[in-house]
Amino acid sequence: MERALTHSGTVVSGTAESGGRQRRSQAAANRTRIIEAAITAFAADPDASMDDVAKAAGVVRRTVYAHFDSREALINGIVDEASTDLVAALSQAGEPPERPDLATAVLALLSWPVGDRFRMLLSFARKELGEQRILDLMEPARAVSISVVERGQRDGTFSTYLPAETLVAMTEAITITLFDQANSGLITDSGESFAAVCLVIAGISPDRSAEIVTEASEWIRESLPSGRRED
Repeated sequence: MERALTHSGTVVSGTAESGGRQRRSQAAANRTRIIEAAITAFAADPDASMDDVAKAAGVVRRTVYAHFDSREALINGIVDEASTDLVAALSQAGEPPERPDLATAVLALLSWPVGDRFRMLLSFARKELGEQRILDLMEPARAVSISVVERGQRDGTFSTYLPAETLVAMTEAITITLFDQANSGLITDSGESFAAVCLVIAGISPDRSAEIVTEASEWIRESLPSGRRED
C-alpha cells in the first residue's frame, strides 16, 4: 500500500488520500448540481424552497444545507457563480481590441450570454439581496469598461459629456432594464442590442454603433479558438 506525508507530517495511505480527493470531487459536483438546479427552480418559481431545489438537484435536503446554510446563502452562491462566469467570459478573447469603440462592443457581446443565463433571477434576487449586490456582480467588468471608455474619451472616440465612471454606471443600470425586456420577450438577440446601447451612451451614433457591433461580432469569431462565442 502506498503511503504519503501530509503537510503536517502525518503518514497517510495512498488509498486514504485518493478517497479524500474523491470526496472533494463529489462535493464540488454536488455544489455545481445544486447551483444549476437552483437557477432553474428559482427561474420557474421565485418562491421555490430549499426542498424544491434539493428535489431538482436529485440530492437530499441535508446535502443542500451542507453547501448553503440558508436560502439567502444559496442565492448569494448563484450571484457568485454569475460573477465567476463573467470573469471567464471576458477573458475568452484575451486582450480586447485597441480601438475603444470596438473594445466596448466586444466586451458587451462577451458578457451578454452570462447575464442572459442568469437574467430570470434578477428581479427576485434584487428584492432579496438588494440592488447593490446585483451591481457587485458586474464588478469584474467595471474596471475594464471604465478603462476602455477613458481611453476613448482621451483619443476623441467617445464623448466627454460625463465622466467614464458615470457612463459605465449608466450602462450597468440599463443592462438590468434590458434583461427585464428579454424576460418579457421584447429583446431576443445575442447581445447586439446591449452592445449598441453601450456605444450610444458613450456618444456614438446609432447607425455607426450598429456597424461597430457587426465588426465586433466578426472580431470575436476570429479571435476565439472555437470561432464563436460561448453561451
